[in-house]
Amino acid sequence: GVLRWPDDARVALCVIVNLEHLEWQPPEGSYQPGYLSGSITQVPFPDIMRFSHREYGHRVGIFRVLDVLEKHGINATIAMDQLTAENYPYLVEHCLNRHCEFIAHGVAATRMITSRMSENEERSYIQSSIAALREATGVDPVGWLGPEYGESERTPELLAGAGIRYV
Repeated sequence: GVLRWPDDARVALCVIVNLEHLEWQPPEGSYQPGYLSGSITQVPFPDIMRFSHREYGHRVGIFRVLDVLEKHGINATIAMDQLTAENYPYLVEHCLNRHCEFIAHGVAATRMITSRMSENEERSYIQSSIAALREATGVDPVGWLGPEYGESERTPELLAGAGIRYV
């Protein structure tokens, strides 16, 4: 069939705001690119810039961004990871009160999906992310944005099998 947007619109716009948790000390074996803090190389521990970006976002930035979007009549889609959903209930509640759509965003910014994972590890990762968002919001997410766009060759199939309809 032909893809049609509501009211036969010619263009669709999706504004995604990421709310992601950055672990102080990621678990052994997890993968994260070296450029997470904006550099091209891995930054020595502790990466204060990277931590402060996420903390500012959770404490100040999200509220400012959502205010501006609302002022212009734009509904935000919130990409929220598992650790944010579990540890920041005030953010979940704030976004629910603003009628934002939630999409699953993995487990944490410090844990990407990669081809290094086994199929069972990746399936479990996806399921835990979706389950945490469902538990926090009361709604099954139908969209996905992997942390740092990480995925393997089997990710789209695993996401579809988990009920995700778009990436």
